[in-house]
Amino acid sequence: MLFALHLFSIIDSPYFRMEQEITEPRLLKTLSKDEQALRFIVIILLALSFVAVLSTRLFVAAASASLMILTCWKEFYKCCHEDWEQGKPSTRVAAINVGESVDRKAESENNQVEKKEPATNICSACEKKNDSLKLCNGCKCVWYCDKKCQNRHRREHKKECRNIKRELDKRGGTLDIGTEVQLPPIPDLSPQEKCPICICVLPITGKLHIYNACCGKTLCGGCDMQHKIKNREMNARENAKRAQMKQPPIPSTCAFCRTTLPNPKAELLDRLRKRVERKDSLAINDMANHYGYGDHGLPVDQMKCIDLLGQSAGLGCPSAQCQLGIFHYIGGMGLEKNEEEANKYFKQAAEGGHLISLHNVGCAEEIAGDDVTAMRHWRMSASGGYTPSMEALIKCFEVGLLYHGDLAETVQAFYLARAELWTEDRNQYIEYLKKTGKYKEAYNY
Repeated sequence: MLFALHLFSIIDSPYFRMEQEITEPRLLKTLSKDEQALRFIVIILLALSFVAVLSTRLFVAAASASLMILTCWKEFYKCCHEDWEQGKPSTRVAAINVGESVDRKAESENNQVEKKEPATNICSACEKKNDSLKLCNGCKCVWYCDKKCQNRHRREHKKECRNIKRELDKRGGTLDIGTEVQLPPIPDLSPQEKCPICICVLPITGKLHIYNACCGKTLCGGCDMQHKIKNREMNARENAKRAQMKQPPIPSTCAFCRTTLPNPKAELLDRLRKRVERKDSLAINDMANHYGYGDHGLPVDQMKCIDLLGQSAGLGCPSAQCQLGIFHYIGGMGLEKNEEEANKYFKQAAEGGHLISLHNVGCAEEIAGDDVTAMRHWRMSASGGYTPSMEALIKCFEVGLLYHGDLAETVQAFYLARAELWTEDRNQYIEYLKKTGKYKEAYNY
């Protein structure tokens, strides 16, 4: 009797009962293949249970097994269909889903109102995020924590702030004049090569790099100089004793791999040639410069220089690609002027994120009359810390091509990149170059 009552409750459920308003078994149609297979198995087990009841004496065992199977199927159906308790399947599934999504959307909006939005402004001096930062009264582009941060950053910001403020004063404080061009957000710049010692982005100018043929690493001049100073101080006593004994001093070592640096120039060139034979693009580029300018006792060979630069550029070295573009543009190293060839090499280097090449591509696009593409390249280059691109964008703002908001976004990215380019050790290296007369103003780019 208990088995019959339980079986009747299952069969009377909306799963087995077809309503008149439903022209086809909707629930069966919406079930997945796994659910349909499970339903088929349950039906087979029910049939087997009935056979066991009629043909065997194990009536109680068969009835218990059937009750267990039916109960499991009922619980499974409840989990799959929330409309079980309502007595019939729903015919407005889409409407229910939309209603649920609206409720969730409203709930998420309430949560957003309750949550505090994160600070988006960054101090250009200390790089801290804060909701209470103060806007620069001059250019209205950068933010500072307080007067102390502003004064500390004044030397770096003075030139750009003065030029932007002068234009804003001409406009009577109006940020935009209505002739600006809509620009997309600043594209992501390709990762820049970093010094393996200080883990800071290498200076933009290659003259501030040191390439070591022993390990094939490019270091910044600041780390290389600090290593030489510390090495000299540590070996001062030992070198003094060696000098008394008329022995050569302890040789210098590489700042990265600590390999003894070759003293004779011939040994240095031998190490570099081994790197060239291994198709090291940086070594080939370095050897090309030695031939081009006659360094380390090599004779000046312009054809050899151009050939090596072509090999390095073919291996994907952005510095070599940019240098070839410059030589084609100005007609250097025995090449004839060819702007088309120069732009080809500039674009190749720009694809690798080379800042100088990005700026040069922007200049070529401006000459061609495409101001939007030119400003897009300049914004990418300026976001990496390249000063000439920042100056070009300020001029675009002055002539009414660039929105003040786009300029402010670029200026903030520019200072963040500049902060990573310059360290205390690199500043000391710059001072050393100035004292020795080897410094050029272009190094500050």
